[in-house]
Amino acid sequence: MAEKSRDVQRERLLLVLLVLLASLHLMICPFTKVEESFNMQAAHDLLYHRLRLDKYDHHEFPGVVPRTFVGPLFLSLLSAPAASILSVLGVSKFYSQLLVRGCLGLCVIYALWKLQKEVRKQFGSTVASFYCWISATQFHLLFYCSRTLPNIFAFPIVILAFTAWMKQNYGSFIWLSALSIIVFRSELCIFLGLMLLLSLVNHRISIFEILCHAVPAGLVWLGLTVCVDSIFWRRLLWPEGEVLWYNTVLNKSSKWGTSPFFWYFYSVLPRALGCSITFLPLGARDRRSWRLLFPTFGFIFLYSFLPHKELRFIIYTFPVLNIIAAIGCSSIMINYRKSVLYKLGSLIVITHLLVNACYTGILLYASHHNYPGGVAMQKLHETVPPATGPLPC
Repeated sequence: MAEKSRDVQRERLLLVLLVLLASLHLMICPFTKVEESFNMQAAHDLLYHRLRLDKYDHHEFPGVVPRTFVGPLFLSLLSAPAASILSVLGVSKFYSQLLVRGCLGLCVIYALWKLQKEVRKQFGSTVASFYCWISATQFHLLFYCSRTLPNIFAFPIVILAFTAWMKQNYGSFIWLSALSIIVFRSELCIFLGLMLLLSLVNHRISIFEILCHAVPAGLVWLGLTVCVDSIFWRRLLWPEGEVLWYNTVLNKSSKWGTSPFFWYFYSVLPRALGCSITFLPLGARDRRSWRLLFPTFGFIFLYSFLPHKELRFIIYTFPVLNIIAAIGCSSIMINYRKSVLYKLGSLIVITHLLVNACYTGILLYASHHNYPGGVAMQKLHETVPPATGPLPC
């Protein structure tokens, strides 16, 4: 009983650690960039303009492709009570921005924590603890978790879907998968589809069972996004359908740059996983990890055919790969007392977390200085009183 109580306390401390580190990334890098602008502005308009749709920013600045309002609508509902208090107190909207981003970050941490609990059940407490420590010491996962990107709106849903898939709860898996694919990121049909294909091949689910969930889920989520977004965009619209057509079918995303086919493998994964990538081969020795590796590397490989590549496009795979790395670390640590070689290996495991943390610190410092536009606007607002009118010509 005492041992179980200590495990629960350690688990809670790890949760607090993840929340604090995500908050630290948010506070050190409070500004946003153009890719985040639509969702951030949509959340602002929902919080402050509410039903005055003619005042919404996207009518004047629609962007290259239309984006869904479903994510910002959910975030604005979460943050509305606190945002209202800030507004009444006359606090700058800058802090409302941090509030909205913080709510998104908490959604991501919640999903990662649900995955951690399932990892604990299937692989043990040591693997789950290393999964948390690895995630906490990596830069990109916690840096992006509060960024209002379409990928990050999809991220917690994908992680919850993956957790349901690990539990073999295929009904929840299909409904969550349909939500992330139809509303937020259509390319996730590759990642989540490979999981479903693996379960189908292994006779864990039948085609009939898939259709029983997929058809109603597709109709519900498609109906939701079409209804919501047609109101806000003032025309009949399925935003992610237009994005899919523009980026994939027409391949217009290539206008924003292209990368070599294996760029995700030789550039993104080493940067995102840090030193933890060295433990993937060791974790892959555990046959239980093969089921996780197939959809993960399958998705990265197939998505590499799209010439335009960005790190955030495959961010959903990082927690899965962290599980594999955690299995590798655990296999060394649990044998600590067996030999000098295992003791040396355990030292390397601990050292790699420290190196990851140092690497994250360097990237966080660089990112803090990577938003000159945000700093300039902040200085302008500090210098010029809010009530200042137009300057004379």
